[in-house]
Amino acid sequence: MRTYAIDQLEEADIAAVNARLLNMELQAGLEGIYWLPVPKAMLTGDQLAHYEHCGPYCLALEVGSNAVHMELLVRGMGRITCKCVSFAHEDLRNHMIRYLEDMLRELGVSF
Repeated sequence: MRTYAIDQLEEADIAAVNARLLNMELQAGLEGIYWLPVPKAMLTGDQLAHYEHCGPYCLALEVGSNAVHMELLVRGMGRITCKCVSFAHEDLRNHMIRYLEDMLRELGVSF
């Protein structure tokens, strides 16, 4: 799996990240797992064509005891397997990494 990880985070930082994501109602149903929505403008042609049945689309974020791991696989919340499920293209990957890093900066997390 392709992931982007930030590790060696403090316990207080992890608590702040969890609180922010819970407040944003992004929890996935498993403790420490969240769905980060993918902007519709950054979807591929297949994802846009499949949006009604497979969307919305997201990336999984796992918040562990001292790290965050963002999977770079774009998943459709409507279907588990489909040709529209694919790894994030370069622009989306960069956008989502900036999104995560910006959130950490807003929370005062040093990384």
